[in-house]
Amino acid sequence: MTAALLAACGEAGGGASSTERFHGGPGVTEDKIRLGVLSDLSGPFASGGRNVTEGNQLFVNEVNSKGGICGRKVELIVRDHAFDTEKGKKEYLSLEPEVLGFIQLVGAQITQSIEDDVLHQQVLTAPTSWNSALLDNPYMMVVGATYKVDVMNGLEHLMRQGLLSRGDTVGHLRISDEEEYGDDAVAGSTFAVAQLGLNLTKAALQNADPDMSPGIAALKQAGAKALVLSTNPRQTASAVAAAAQLGLAVPIIINNPGFAPELLQGQLAPVMERQVFVLSSVAPFDAAIPGPRQVAAEYRSTFPKGTPSMAVNYGYLVGLSFGSVLKRACEHKDFSREGVLKAFREVDSVESGGTSVPLRFSITGRPSATQTFVLRPDSKVPGGLTIVANQFESEVSRRAGR
Repeated sequence: MTAALLAACGEAGGGASSTERFHGGPGVTEDKIRLGVLSDLSGPFASGGRNVTEGNQLFVNEVNSKGGICGRKVELIVRDHAFDTEKGKKEYLSLEPEVLGFIQLVGAQITQSIEDDVLHQQVLTAPTSWNSALLDNPYMMVVGATYKVDVMNGLEHLMRQGLLSRGDTVGHLRISDEEEYGDDAVAGSTFAVAQLGLNLTKAALQNADPDMSPGIAALKQAGAKALVLSTNPRQTASAVAAAAQLGLAVPIIINNPGFAPELLQGQLAPVMERQVFVLSSVAPFDAAIPGPRQVAAEYRSTFPKGTPSMAVNYGYLVGLSFGSVLKRACEHKDFSREGVLKAFREVDSVESGGTSVPLRFSITGRPSATQTFVLRPDSKVPGGLTIVANQFESEVSRRAGR
């Protein structure tokens, strides 16, 4: 299925030799389509940012090997904002006139800082963020289930497995200055506990906080029988270590940005493997599924010294999604930004060989997917995660609507 999409991208309009046949847009020339990447390659989400960028590049390499899109090679222009909001906005304003769209945008606060610009300039943008509020912006391509949906699915999974019972308390530790992350995840846990007959206690932290011990201690004092972490990887390591030190041997579910393979090094690995579940609408790296297997093989060939994670699969999946949109825009002979938006809203199924459920972007305000993989950390496998529950949509998330 992935190969079929790539072939279609390469063949559609391949004989075009001039942009005169098309309505053009920024970043589009007779032989190129330039897309922007605003990533964190040196800050707190650097490992994930590198992997997403590598996944983007794997897609670009493959589609270009088949002739590109409309006879145009796709080119990525990459900038590292180091998770600095001011730098991120500056890089966006610098790149925006040079690219047709942004295939990657890491950082909740950075996304917030430019969201009005994206809307005004009509730039199709794929944020590495799964905040429900982004669905209201017609130019935001949210690839996969939202934080809110993942948490609802994860808590119902714990109930189904007998790891939580009605009346139990769930403790949620989340970043409080990341509205596109922590607050959306808390909205999911708040709705879920009401539906499942559970109780909720919350603890907040700042993105720069390194020590999670006070928050974990407060959640233990509140009698938490399970934890939800909406944190960055460094904070996840601190939180899981604190739980172990305090003897809080309860299941811990983590939103996907909070995990990195580096967490499975040293003494923390056994605790991660024993207590933690990671929630994602994207399959883990090297899963025994056709799509991830193909991506893993290409990754090893292209980045032999790289350290992979499921963020590689996500980056490739975003590439497939962007490719579907550009293919449709090619069919309309319209690479203007208005034409790209029209094409975006016509995409009702992106197949990925099982990397995700088929993605649908044709319904404004709805997530492109509502199903979640439940994963367990495993230091013995590439990427550090294995599947314990295939993608499913909980009854709770169906009731929530989005």
